[in-house]
Parts: sequence; C-alpha cells; structure tokens
Amino acid sequence: MEKINVIIYGCGVMGRKIVQALLDKKSFKIVGAVDIDPKIVGKDLGRLLESPKKLGLKVEKNASALFSRVKADAVVHTTTSGLKGVFPQIAQCIRAGLNVVSTCEELSYPWKRSAKLAKELDRFARKKGVTVVGTGINPGYLMDTLPLVLTGPCLKVNSIKITRMMNSAKRRIPFQAKVGTGLTVKEFREKIDNKIITGHVGLLESINMIAAGLGWTLDEAVEIPPRPVLAKAPTKSALGVVAPGKVIGLISRAYAKKNGKKVITLEFCAHAGVKKEYDEIIIEGTPRIHEKILGGVHGDLGTVAMTINVIPRTIEARPGLKTMKDLAPAVATL
Repeated sequence: MEKINVIIYGCGVMGRKIVQALLDKKSFKIVGAVDIDPKIVGKDLGRLLESPKKLGLKVEKNASALFSRVKADAVVHTTTSGLKGVFPQIAQCIRAGLNVVSTCEELSYPWKRSAKLAKELDRFARKKGVTVVGTGINPGYLMDTLPLVLTGPCLKVNSIKITRMMNSAKRRIPFQAKVGTGLTVKEFREKIDNKIITGHVGLLESINMIAAGLGWTLDEAVEIPPRPVLAKAPTKSALGVVAPGKVIGLISRAYAKKNGKKVITLEFCAHAGVKKEYDEIIIEGTPRIHEKILGGVHGDLGTVAMTINVIPRTIEARPGLKTMKDLAPAVATL
C-alpha cells in the first residue's frame, strides 16, 4: 500500500489528536509539522502526544522552508476558525502545490460569508492543480453533509430541522472555554460581543451548504446570538467546578427562510448540564425522514476522523476550493 504523505499545520490540541490517530493508520505517513508556538517549536512532534514517543520529526516554525524540503501529498490544517485569519496559511500551502484539509469552520462553506476570499482561493488552487476543503464533525458533517445525504430518497423536501445536543464537559478544554464555561452572564455577553469567545462557529455555513446542495435560493439566513446556559447546582467541568448562576455553556440557533417560510432550522446546544446527548435530523418532505443518533457523535473524535477520512477524497477531487457536498462520501480509512 502506497502511503499518503501528510504535513501537520497546527499542533494544538486538535492537531495532536489527529497526529495520534494518523500514527495508528496504515494509509498515512506524517512527514512534517508546523506551528508558531515558541513553547513547542523545535520539539519532537511525538513528545507532544498524550503517550509521548520519539518520531524524529521536529515541529518547525517556517512552513515555506518545510514545504520546499519535504515531499507531501496533503496538509492537515488545524489553527483557527476564521477564514480571514487562516487565508495566508492556506495560500501558502497552495503555493507549494499541496492539497489542504482544514478544520477552519468558516472554510466549510465560505461562498456567502467570505465570497471574495473564497474566489481567490478557488482560482489559486485551480491554477496550482490542488484541492482545498474545510471539514470537521460540525460544520462538515452532522448539520450539513449528513442532512443532504438523507434527502437522497426524498422526492420533495419542504423543510429540515437539525438539533445537536452535547455535553460540553466531555470536550477538550479550548472548546469548553469557547462556549463560556465558568463565566458570569455579564462576562459571557461582553466576550461574545467583543469576539473574545466565539461560541459555536459554522451555523450559517451549514445552512448555506444545505441550501446550495438542494438548489434553494433563500430569502434570508439568520444566526441568533448565543444564549448562555446557567448552572443550577455546582457543575463539574475541565475548567473547574462551576458555581450556580454561572455559565456552563450555550445554545445557538440559526434559521433560513424561502418564499417567506422557514425551511432550515439549526439548534446547537453545548453545555455541561446536558443529560442525554443526541444528534437529530427531521426532514419534512416526501417521504418524511427522522433520524436520531442516540448518544450523539463525539465532537473531538468525529472531527479527527472526518479530517483524516476526507484526505483521500480531497486528493482525488478536481482542483479548486471545494465543500463537503462536492466530494465523494468519506469513509473510514485503514
């Protein structure tokens, strides 16, 4: 079996989880790693893992130098959520002739929020003959790709409602911080308003991907500001025990209308008080389809798996900036 050579761009919590999973796969070989954190630059990549081991690959700061020296098929990119911030990084990968699979949420469907940047990336990727895609468990699968796939046996789709109910206390520390764990309501509002914390990123991207996949022209797509969920009793989290009255997570909602009617509704609930986790998709149409994944899909594991399993599909795809609806379905890799 000829292995796919991969460079890791971003060695934070998610990047490290992906590294560990790639090491357990037969289909891939990690050939380099990039990060800007001075605490880890120069260290052996394997020493950063939960079960440290020597890999003989040092984390490098200069991506261009690494790209020019190492032969790779794809870059796994895991840095930040906003497309504007990662644009230079993605362009750098394209310039080196590398396919890119990124966990940047806004890259999952950038054609509405960041149309100009999306067009630039698409033109550049086509010119260089490589493919770029943003993916993950959400956005990238549960609230967009999976609902689109589920419409396959439908003759008609009237509306789609998707709910993700997850216990944030089971997620990595950066995620728990991102949903406001431990803050007062005032702190939560201020940090959301000032974009110090983001809450969930990607609801509008998911809505627009669904609409594009179904060929719908929307009247509007609206994301409602996140609502904090407060602890009713002392609640455990990775950031410590949260006192009653303080924030343990949030609820985010978004919807879209077509011809004056609400046709897509997304509800994302992530807080430490969730008792029963699930992912639910209800398609009102002909026929009606109702899918509920009991226990839900673990966000971190799902993101790691989706990122890895999309790599072969990205390499196979035609050059350009793609979304998950454009690729062949990802399946578990060896």
